[in-house]
Amino acid sequence: MAAFENFEEVWAALGRLHDSIMRLEEAQQRAIAQHAEQLAQVTERIDRVTERIDRLTSTVATLAGTVAQLATVAESHEQRLGRLEGQ
Repeated sequence: MAAFENFEEVWAALGRLHDSIMRLEEAQQRAIAQHAEQLAQVTERIDRVTERIDRLTSTVATLAGTVAQLATVAESHEQRLGRLEGQ
């Protein structure tokens, strides 16, 4: 490590250090803002996917109910046909 010759060199080095720290802090703030924006976009996409999954789940439940009703109707018809054929 180089030794400083006088106070002005120390002061200049401190000034450069301060400037470097300020640039790093600004870069950090930009990165934080960018990540916050990306997080908001991802959260919005997740919300849209969740809504689609909810709609799909509802559709599947409705379909399952309809299939169950049709199975009951088909069974009823099979029983009626069986009685008719047995006569």
